[in-house]
This record gives sequence, C-alpha cells and structure tokens, in this order.
Amino acid sequence: MRQNRFRSFERTKRISHVIRGEDHLSNTPKHIELYRALGAETPHFAHIPLILNRDGSKMSKRDQGASVDYYMKRGFLPEAVRNYLCLLGWSPKDNREKIPIDEIVKLFDLNKVVRSHATFDPDKLHWLNGEYARELPNDRFHELARNALQASGLKLENFSDDYIRAALDTCKGKVNTFDELATYCGFYFDDDFKYNPEGVAKHFTPENKPRLLAVRDAFSTLDKFEPAELETTLKGTAAKLRVKPAVLIHPTRLAVTGSNAGPSLYHLLEVLGKEKVLARLDRAHAQMSG
Repeated sequence: MRQNRFRSFERTKRISHVIRGEDHLSNTPKHIELYRALGAETPHFAHIPLILNRDGSKMSKRDQGASVDYYMKRGFLPEAVRNYLCLLGWSPKDNREKIPIDEIVKLFDLNKVVRSHATFDPDKLHWLNGEYARELPNDRFHELARNALQASGLKLENFSDDYIRAALDTCKGKVNTFDELATYCGFYFDDDFKYNPEGVAKHFTPENKPRLLAVRDAFSTLDKFEPAELETTLKGTAAKLRVKPAVLIHPTRLAVTGSNAGPSLYHLLEVLGKEKVLARLDRAHAQMSG
C-alpha cells in the first residue's frame, strides 16, 4: 500500500523522473505496470549506484552520517553537504570538488553518472565543509559560531558583542565544522579551563617556570596590548634569556588557553586583554613545579 501511495503522489505531482538506488531496479516493472493500470503517463526511471561505507558495506539509514540531523548537530553547512552528495557517482569534466549548486544544476547530466558504487568518505566531506566555512560572510559565520558555542554550554551572555566578535574573528578559517569551535576557542569564554596533559609535561617544566614569570613581567609593562608590541616583547624577553622565542611561545600559549594549538598567539592575547592574560599567567605559574 505504501508503494501505491508513492505512485499516486508521483502521478498527481507530474514527476518526470524517478531516480533511486539500483536496489530498486527489480521492482521497477511492477511500478510501470501500476502507472499503466492507472492510465497515467509513466515517468522516466533511472537507477544509480549504491552509496557504500568505507568498509564496503551498503550505507543504511542506521549508519552514523546517514541522517541529516547528524550533520546539523555537528555544524556542517547545508551547501557543503549538498555539494558533496552531488559528487557521489558524478563529477564535472574538470574534476573540481567545490562547485556552487547553481553550477551543478547546469552541468549535471544523468548520462554521466558512473556505474560503479560510490564510497562515502567522511574525511572528504569534513574538508569540503571547511572550504565553505572559510568563505562564509562574517555575519553568517558569527551567527553560526555563536549558536555552536552556546550549544556546547559556554555562557556567551557574560561577554560583550565586541569581545565575542573579536574572539571569533581569530577562529574563522581555522576549523572545518562548527562543533569544533568550543575546543578550539572555548578559552575565550571560560577562565577555569584545564591544561592539556601532554602540554603540561612538555612545557610546564621547572626550567620554564622563571621564564614564564619573565614573560608575565614583560607583558605587565606594556601600555599597548597589541599584536606587534606583544610579539616584540616576547622575542625581546627570549633574547634576554638567551633562548629561542618558541621556548617562551609554547608555555605562554598553554598558560592562557590550556591548549598546545589555536588562534594566532599575539592576536588571542590582544583579544583576552592585559588583565586576563596576566591573571592566567599567574595561575599557570602557581601550578608549575620547581
């Protein structure tokens, strides 16, 4: 009965093409006979290769990544998902990966759909989403980023709009999906973050304790807390201590963000501001051994 309802829907909506997986090929003659029995014009039927998981199994609705809801929760962009799905079993002649949907509509040719099965590659979709995210207008990026950070539990209402925008500006183009933002830049909105254990073992060493204090003292003398001045000051401190700048950069980043990687150090220091940076350096220094 369910298939009969579908056939009735197709007839009343004047659907010209029915495109579906090749696993429906065997029941197509029955559907054609239904159209004829109803005296309706039979649409064109096309059957495309199945989508497989990377292990070669048929992708089903129960697989992770088969639901639209999964991508919405992870912060994938609709245009990126749509673009990727269009490339499963079809591609333009120039083998481009990122193609606007309007252009896909013009280029698509059902006769060019390949006969072999398509493999769903989450990593490729993840990369493609990053390409789209990098080109988002700032207003849309900020809106989606705010929503993602709030969904992660961060309390953005405690911060000014200018602060939030400045923080997010250091993140654009650095993550592929919006659910990665909380890990990447959550330190802007939470002073009580934990330090990366590997970073602690490598950078919060006894010999780095006086070095971090030297950075803290040098930063405290600055009237302008801006990237150029911060970089000059840190490198000048490194020269005085006769160490490479990286020796100070890594523990400083860990102290103020809790992470070994993230936005540009000097720009994130500017966004955090002098008072917050000094407080975080003090907190880290107090927890270092030696």
